[in-house]
Amino acid sequence: MAAVVGRRRASGGGRRFALLTVAPATLLLVGISIFPLLWALRLSFMQDSLLSVATPHFIGVDNYAHLFHDPLFWSSLGVTSVFAVSVITIQLVAGLAIALALDRLPRYQQVIATILLIPSILSPSVVSFQWRQLFDYYSGPLNYFLGLLHLPLQGWTASARGALPALVLVDFWEWTPFMVLLMFAGIKSLPRSVFEAARIDGSSGWQVTIFQTIPLLRRVIAIAVILRLIGAFKIFDIIYSLTAGGPGTSTESLAFYTYVQGFRYFDLGYSTAMAFVTLILITVLARLILGFMERPIGRSVG
Repeated sequence: MAAVVGRRRASGGGRRFALLTVAPATLLLVGISIFPLLWALRLSFMQDSLLSVATPHFIGVDNYAHLFHDPLFWSSLGVTSVFAVSVITIQLVAGLAIALALDRLPRYQQVIATILLIPSILSPSVVSFQWRQLFDYYSGPLNYFLGLLHLPLQGWTASARGALPALVLVDFWEWTPFMVLLMFAGIKSLPRSVFEAARIDGSSGWQVTIFQTIPLLRRVIAIAVILRLIGAFKIFDIIYSLTAGGPGTSTESLAFYTYVQGFRYFDLGYSTAMAFVTLILITVLARLILGFMERPIGRSVG
């Protein structure tokens, strides 16, 4: 009996010690993450403008209702959707193709993968500055080469038709290496015996890629798509530096429009509501992607 009581006391002491150990981290998490999130959620239901002398007051869901009647919100959502679909599709296809090619190199795979990653670790301000020079109408290298080919010069970020594709190009250059790294790591983690068995059964390299490699990489692909989806919905710095949302509102993303409402018009309640709508959209889309990932993998060739 005494031994049982002793074990219970020891167990209780260990539990208290564990709680005391995690308490600082928990309090820090609540202080810097959960509390600001709840405060922002409260603010999204308030009428709070720094340009008004009126006292902030509760207005319920009026900020959220206003979103559905705001044409600029729908315009920015459309820009963000087109941008996200474009960059994710292009980067996924290119990243997977480069990773497959990299995996077939006989040597220096790690060295080449490290070099390819350089654009993704550069500061966004550096990336924006260098691409601003490349896009320059008069002295930029892109228009210089177009001139050598006797093609018309382009105002890359100066036209409503070309500004968004130009931003897609910049994001492609910066983040495709990140996609390559994820795909390359996923390929290296796959069991080689599966591919050897498929080749013994007579499957071609194309069939192995389509029916073996890609299905086995589906979870890695889903994670990569979610990460790039979050990045696409949050894109702000490159837009701010290269186009400032223009010409007009042709490159005004959700993140940039939220910035405009919050830090140009100082409508804190409305901008916070927009930020939470963006969070909900990302969460729903990520959940749909994860649901697709959890579906059983179909039959493969072999």
